[in-house]
Amino acid sequence: MTNEELLQIIEQAARDKVTKLDLSGKGLTTLPLEIVKLTNLQTLNLYNNQLSSLPAEIGQLTNLQTLNLVGNQLSSLPPEFGQLTNLQTLYLNSNQLSSLPPEFGQLTNLQFLYLGSNQLSSLPLEFGQLTKLQTLYLYNNQLSSLPPEFGQLIKLQILNLSSNPLESPPPEIITKGFKAILDFCRQQLEQETDRLYEAKLIIVGEGGAGKTTLAKKIQDNQYTLQQDENTTEGIDVIQWKFLLDNNREFQVNIWDFGGQEIYHATHQFFLTKRSLYALVADTRKEDTDFYYWLNVVELLSGNSPLLIVKNEKQERKREINEPELRREFINFKETLTTNLATDRGLPEILNKIKHYITNLPHVGIELPKTWVKVREALEGNSREYISLEEYLNICEQHGFIKQEDKLQFSGYLHDLGVCLHFQDDDFLIKTVILKPTWGTDAVYKVLDNPQVIQNLGKFDRNDLKNIWHENKYANMRPELLRLMMKFKLCYEIPSCPGTYIAPQLLSVNQPDFNWDESNNLILRYKYDFMPKGILTRFIVEMHSDIEQQTLVWKTGVVLAKDQTRAEVIEHYNQREIKVRVAGKNKKERLAVIIHELEKIHNSYERLQYQTLVPCNCESCKDSQTPHFYRRDVLYKFRENNCNQIQCQDSGDMVDVRRLIDDVLSPSPNLQIPMSEPIIRNQVFISYSHQDQEWLTKLQKHLKPMIRNQNMVVWDDTKIQPGAEWRKEIENALAAAKMAVLLVSPDFLASDFIAENELPPLLDAAEAEGLTIIWIPLSFSSYEETEIEKYQSAHPPNQPLDSLNSAQENKAWVDICKKIKIAFLR
Repeated sequence: MTNEELLQIIEQAARDKVTKLDLSGKGLTTLPLEIVKLTNLQTLNLYNNQLSSLPAEIGQLTNLQTLNLVGNQLSSLPPEFGQLTNLQTLYLNSNQLSSLPPEFGQLTNLQFLYLGSNQLSSLPLEFGQLTKLQTLYLYNNQLSSLPPEFGQLIKLQILNLSSNPLESPPPEIITKGFKAILDFCRQQLEQETDRLYEAKLIIVGEGGAGKTTLAKKIQDNQYTLQQDENTTEGIDVIQWKFLLDNNREFQVNIWDFGGQEIYHATHQFFLTKRSLYALVADTRKEDTDFYYWLNVVELLSGNSPLLIVKNEKQERKREINEPELRREFINFKETLTTNLATDRGLPEILNKIKHYITNLPHVGIELPKTWVKVREALEGNSREYISLEEYLNICEQHGFIKQEDKLQFSGYLHDLGVCLHFQDDDFLIKTVILKPTWGTDAVYKVLDNPQVIQNLGKFDRNDLKNIWHENKYANMRPELLRLMMKFKLCYEIPSCPGTYIAPQLLSVNQPDFNWDESNNLILRYKYDFMPKGILTRFIVEMHSDIEQQTLVWKTGVVLAKDQTRAEVIEHYNQREIKVRVAGKNKKERLAVIIHELEKIHNSYERLQYQTLVPCNCESCKDSQTPHFYRRDVLYKFRENNCNQIQCQDSGDMVDVRRLIDDVLSPSPNLQIPMSEPIIRNQVFISYSHQDQEWLTKLQKHLKPMIRNQNMVVWDDTKIQPGAEWRKEIENALAAAKMAVLLVSPDFLASDFIAENELPPLLDAAEAEGLTIIWIPLSFSSYEETEIEKYQSAHPPNQPLDSLNSAQENKAWVDICKKIKIAFLR
């Protein structure tokens, strides 16, 4: 659009006293000063232009209530922007804003603010004045902290902070959701702040490599190596303190892990994020599996830095392929060499540890002063555990007032691994474990007990009475047993109350049993790296269905229920778990097994694996060694309308949908027990983020119906900060009774919608009667898609963006009535 054409539009709009003006997609590079003539404007749409700045005069449009500036090139806003005090909805996503002016805080009527996909590195303190905000999108910026004033946004209901390098609030707070974030910022605002200088150094490696010696020499470099140095059983924790340049004391909590295999299954609970790792290798031996340890740390630590310490005992050298390891593991920093017997190289190791541990991202962030005071009080408490009541009293003595703040802090310490406080367990919540090693030592006393080992992991309460006979355990045996069960380290035999099995200690020998190999359902999981403990955790989860409570061994189990048997076996050296099911209800039983295994998989954030589906061609059908297809490949074929795939063994062409349907549940995204049917009770809204303005309008018009009907409406604004967004979407898709599609060119162009949202909705519409309604927002090529087959809630030849304000309002009312009728049908 030329400047002359734009001026004509503005002049005409000023004469007509228009309240709504759409200038989206006009290629505008500047706004003329004449824009000030539009004093009646309430809605201004400047979406998808090329504006790099706004004139100061824009502040004179004081009647504006909705302003859409999505998809421009704005790097800053003029101070006069703060004069738009009637703004209620502001779209600024997908610009280049690096900061907001302090005057931004004058927009006190803002309710919906979209600032995603900019370059904001901070927010002004005045941001806290936006107290009417209900929805705030800040995803995909460069924010490292939120101002304490953020805690004043008490009406906030939706907050998206994903894809920001946030250090404050700490990630342990962010993952708890927006209420926890607001509580943290409020506490920062209400009181002074202080800095906590503390971090974990986690030492791992094979047994006898020198881990304990290294830990003790770090703590005291005068420590003398003992000839008969005992290997660590379980975990030892010791403290090392040194002064920083600012004369503040830095405390390092050194966690020395036992290297024996029995302890590997518990790594997931104690190898925490935001720690420094040291992998110690004895160069005389070839037993250090560098790839195993580097993979474990990478899987569990969230990219925490790792050092390899080569303990060159007897001056024996051993080379490792550093360049290759560095290419594969981005958290691997350096290799350091020492001889712990002579202290050669020890000073350099101490300096490197100081360097890396003091530069961990969470070190020295500002925390509410009460948090630091209570942390110091708990650190100085000599007891292993205290009651919840005692903990709450300590908090009160040091300035805490609100109960939720006290519990938030104990949750923060729990997530850091400093204390253990299981708030999601009605029994364990009553105890705060101040010394985690008190709990872990007790657990490992059971797993290391000769009698329990001899009994292949079987023990009862009398055994526990003997194992936990010391005074520090005697009064806490029920809590310690619950702790073991919480860590999935044991289960109670259903037919023998009070008797338990620790599956890590089961026999390695597979028992004899018969198996009918005809008409089996088979599934395989193949792992890029397979952490230890997946199968034993699965056994604990499924223990009630173990056939005769005897067909179970360390690497496998046979389950029996409802005239159906399932065999699940781990082949660790092949990095594989194989499942086969026989009997009456094979598909339903396999769905339960898939659900339980994938729950375990999802507890590892970075676990990479493939689900392999068996071929059902004539040659492969009923074979115990059929050709297998990757599940994701089958889904991709289906999405691309490729209906057949070739068996690589027989050469036959096989129907893709049958391959999926024969083995897997209807939804590709969520496998849940078929004995627990999907309850489809909500409306799923699918839309492009470029159409957020339209989503807000739909939400507003649906609000009365949500209040008055038993209707749950879901869209991705419901995803809490820190949540696993893809999983949240999958769960919502599985629970959808009805889908509403906001169709526009941006919607149809979205690869994510086409690949992840539409396929399960269209499948469910065909297989399970899910209702699909679509709303034409603007003219689009919907006829080229499967959407054409479904009911439109409004005539496609009159899309909403072609209507005037009154017509659009009436259209929304009619659309929502149709949604209500369809939902209640």
